[in-house]
Amino acid sequence: MMHIISSLFVGLAANLDNFGVGVSYGTQKIRIPSLSNFFIAVLSGLVTFTAVFTGHFLSHFITVANTLGAFLIIIIGIWVAVHKTTVDHSLPAAIPAMKTYSISIKPLSTIVKITKNPSLADIDANGFISTKEAAALGLTLSFNCIATGVGAGLTGLAPLPLAISVCFFSMLAISSGYWTGWKTASNHFERYSQTLSGALLILIGIYELLN
Repeated sequence: MMHIISSLFVGLAANLDNFGVGVSYGTQKIRIPSLSNFFIAVLSGLVTFTAVFTGHFLSHFITVANTLGAFLIIIIGIWVAVHKTTVDHSLPAAIPAMKTYSISIKPLSTIVKITKNPSLADIDANGFISTKEAAALGLTLSFNCIATGVGAGLTGLAPLPLAISVCFFSMLAISSGYWTGWKTASNHFERYSQTLSGALLILIGIYELLN
């Protein structure tokens, strides 16, 4: 039962920065259709499942797996919380501090660089995130689930419940963030999302360490 609760909190923490992405899309009036949002969530869920399964597998060969996994989650939480302070102020204020990845999309024969401005995922700049564009955005957002998922797997969390949790909270965070940004056109709500995400991960890591 406690592992289920931990899975819910990890899923929430891993997706709080997605709320910030949703806010930035809402303020820029870039539409995220339900199908694209679902596609992003499924990608995050699949990546999480693979990462947790990997961590769970490795735990059979590491005697201090639970401790190692807990420390890994804590370290990730600290990085997420501290990384927010490295905002590039040359970008619009509504843009949250996000990771930087280069993702090759062969059908489009181009390299999409998704950085602190998530609107770069709108490749054709039509104010609409298609399923192909959602693939680039989904893969980018799911990268922070890899290390967290491996750490969670090392602590003994099951892959399927955590993957479902990540998938659910991904959809919820992006849609609610988008609605907030659309209605308020303000970054007031998203500016603390990454700090809160990091704090939650730290607390989860401490809990798993003491459990």
